[in-house]
Amino acid sequence: MLRAGINWFLSTVVFVFVLLGQALAQTASNCEETDPNQFFALINAPVQSYIAPLDRNGSNLLSENEIFIQKSRHYFAEFKDFPPVTISMERFASVTENNPTALENFESKITVLGPNCDRLNMYRSRLVGSFSAPFEEIMELVELGLRTDNEAIIQFSTTQLTPQEIEFEKLIAILSNDLALDENVVNAMISESLRGQFLPQGGKINLNSMSEMALLGFSSMGGLVDSKVGQIYVFIPKSVNGINNMQETAVLTSDARLYNIAGFDHGIASKVLSRLGVRTTVVQISEIATEKFGNCKIDLAGKWMQVVRGKKVRSCPFMELVQVMLNEKSYIGTFDYKFQAVVFDEITKILESKNM
Repeated sequence: MLRAGINWFLSTVVFVFVLLGQALAQTASNCEETDPNQFFALINAPVQSYIAPLDRNGSNLLSENEIFIQKSRHYFAEFKDFPPVTISMERFASVTENNPTALENFESKITVLGPNCDRLNMYRSRLVGSFSAPFEEIMELVELGLRTDNEAIIQFSTTQLTPQEIEFEKLIAILSNDLALDENVVNAMISESLRGQFLPQGGKINLNSMSEMALLGFSSMGGLVDSKVGQIYVFIPKSVNGINNMQETAVLTSDARLYNIAGFDHGIASKVLSRLGVRTTVVQISEIATEKFGNCKIDLAGKWMQVVRGKKVRSCPFMELVQVMLNEKSYIGTFDYKFQAVVFDEITKILESKNM
């Protein structure tokens, strides 16, 4: 009885692995383009060309739309005995780079591999269908379309793809890396009306705002954040005198996580994050008090000054000391606390929840 049970279990495990292997093999085959030789045999096949009917003066007897329909029927019949082929997005971009309609006569036989291995049909040299895709893949497709000057890929990527949800950690990673983004790609994802709302006179995107504008594109395409974070607190200096220009920004989330973000444009970020369901509260700091590393405050000249064991230094490691102050909760009693007590009390509740 025991042996029979073991044999049944082992046979079940083997069966499951066989099904899994078949599924993986099927997925892999769905993600592969057809043998390129078969594709080139199709597009170079000697078939009878379509000739539009003309009147005695050489003018078309049919409208442009009627010609397209008649021509499509003609080539459908000409290629009916050819097997269908699937090509990669890169091959589609390469073949149509200098001639957008290069594959128009073969649309009944060609599908293009899109994100998640989805097969895309073509109609009048446009890619057809609406799909979801990781935001990184969408940006890569936009970059491919721009690099090959392929309007079909750009339009498909920016209007027919919906970004998949991203985790909050990924959102922070995007905000922390302006240099990884291509300005042309970000521009292509943002409509003129949005540019006018977020940029003065629809002008050039500043480097420090690149990631925020990329997330604006993500939002405008229907992207969402998969997170329990409903609010963040951004701590900024009331004056930048005496603080490093490359200073990172301290950000506290409503679930008590603390981040440092470089080149953070909190003005644009507040609006973009609100669109994504994450409220942003900007907390201006003019005084930092810590038990371990001394204090910082703005002097009468409007410049930051640090005091450590009675010694004054005309500079301040703002972000580092803000984090220490938050962890110590030593902001109570500071000048800023007096005027932002409601905000700091909420911050205290968040920080205390971290230790519960």
